[in-house]
Amino acid sequence: MVYTTLFCYVLKKLDSSTKTKLHRELYGYTDISNYGKYTYKRKGILEKIQHTKILNGVILIKQKDESKLIKIFKKYPIKFHVFHIK
Repeated sequence: MVYTTLFCYVLKKLDSSTKTKLHRELYGYTDISNYGKYTYKRKGILEKIQHTKILNGVILIKQKDESKLIKIFKKYPIKFHVFHIK
């Protein structure tokens, strides 16, 4: 039997720079340096684990990767809920 975890989070009360930091940690970003001469793809945590984005603020992952996301979410003052699904 496969167990999955559903994460729901709300970013309403965060300022825009904190939202950007969180999204970069989750989804990754493209780093451009030296006036566009070099570009680097910085991976986010969700690029390293198997996931499904259901809606804005709702992510479905495998239960074994749950602690990685909880660790990131606890760094930020946001409300999030974790649901376990069989």
